Amino acid sequence: MSALNEDLLVEMVDEFLEPFGVDSDFSSDFSYDPEDDRVYFSIIVAERSDRLFKQYVSTHFHFETPSIFMLSLLHEVGHAYTLHTFSKLRLKTAHEAKKIIEEALKMDDSDEIYSLYFDLSIEKVATAWAVDYYKANRKRCDNFYSRFLQTLKAEYERIGLTE
Repeated sequence: MSALNEDLLVEMVDEFLEPFGVDSDFSSDFSYDPEDDRVYFSIIVAERSDRLFKQYVSTHFHFETPSIFMLSLLHEVGHAYTLHTFSKLRLKTAHEAKKIIEEALKMDDSDEIYSLYFDLSIEKVATAWAVDYYKANRKRCDNFYSRFLQTLKAEYERIGLTE
């Protein structure tokens, strides 16, 4: 069995991200690295955290996302566009809080702890940016995601991971 062509997926995501001036890479989770201005994306489904993130966005932003992948990808781009709005002290404090919450999640993955994470100022602002972009550019987002899914399904078929 051959491996998933991650480069093909990265190329597609890079094409989508080109207007934002950030690059991407394949990873086991979504994240943004400001040091190399890179968005990391994942195709792994994290059912619980994805469901809670969708609920959070629905409750706090009144937006029903059709794609948690797109919302997560845009959320990371949102970090690229919003981190500069925070002071160094605020960023340091937020990152320290983020580490504490991530450690707490290892011991108790309750909905409330996820909410604390989503409510961190740097996270909430990035999510707001993502929701605003998604709403304003729905067709572009949906078209990209449709093509991405088709490519991913074709890759799964190529490597023998079909149902």
